[in-house]
Amino acid sequence: MKIQNSSMNTLREEARTKRSEKTGIPGFNTLFEKTLSGLESSGIKNRDTAGPMMIGAITRETPTISQLLYKSPLKAKCWNIIHDKINTNKPFHKIRPGTQIMFDPESRELLWGKDLENHMARKASPPEKTAWTREPPKMLPEFTAENTGAKLSKAVKTFIGRDYDSMDCYEMVVGGLKELGVQYRGKNGLARHLVNQALAKGLPENHYLNGEGLVSESGRSVFKKTIFRVKNPRIQAQALMKEMDGVLKEGQVLSFSMRNKGHTGVVSRSEDAWTFINSGDMDHNISGENGSKKVGEEDLKSELENWFHLARESSQGLKITLGDLDIDRLSMFRPARINRRV
Repeated sequence: MKIQNSSMNTLREEARTKRSEKTGIPGFNTLFEKTLSGLESSGIKNRDTAGPMMIGAITRETPTISQLLYKSPLKAKCWNIIHDKINTNKPFHKIRPGTQIMFDPESRELLWGKDLENHMARKASPPEKTAWTREPPKMLPEFTAENTGAKLSKAVKTFIGRDYDSMDCYEMVVGGLKELGVQYRGKNGLARHLVNQALAKGLPENHYLNGEGLVSESGRSVFKKTIFRVKNPRIQAQALMKEMDGVLKEGQVLSFSMRNKGHTGVVSRSEDAWTFINSGDMDHNISGENGSKKVGEEDLKSELENWFHLARESSQGLKITLGDLDIDRLSMFRPARINRRV
């Protein structure tokens, strides 16, 4: 695999866009009050018939229930609700990003997770659909441990055969995450988060727009090694493969970097062998179709050795990073869908 120069030109324009922070949903308060007034005037006293009301979802911008309540017409009652006897023992500090929060006006209980499921089972009535209802995204896979492993590997396999000019190595990994429901672009997307993290640390805006950065800022590294001098590519590659063997899993992001070049891809399996799905010049393609520049699945051991050869030929060191993507962090970048029905 020949190496690509690190380039994220397609993202730089977006990275320069000024942030425009807006809070709340347009017309939220007015529609909320109108709906409550409508319920009262229609004589609906028993909230069992209407069910709990969604007040929003925990996000990076709104990480606590108190902030959600402050953005709603319930602002004046925020702390009375939170300190109500029915809510005093709830695990407010253990709520994962993306969690939908509901409020039951009858009992004054704040509901999410298992409590919400149990409540709905007892009431046998779905949440009321109103202008402020924020529903879980439809047609997107749930973020569970299994999704970022084998499912990421499966997602990027759908790109095999795509021309390199339309999808480079990093874009391929990003494409796989999008297939799992991760929002990448936009002011609340993963790309914006990576750019902001870099700027906050005084780094170039595209510093984290690569495989290593993706793992660093939205996952965890499970293996990292720098080879300062390559003497025997074959023997050193075999030794490195043995070192990684105990931590290798499908769906991990594997990155190679030298002084001025880098490459990334996703670890996968084919029969009993570890493979590397990436975009670039194919020379170890397990399909046997070598010589073209595209997305393909290559033998991992052979690809490792190839990088050792490249490092020796250029008299450079070689850095290898292997990492898992973190579910909690990725769930923060899941698109929200707003139901505006009244």
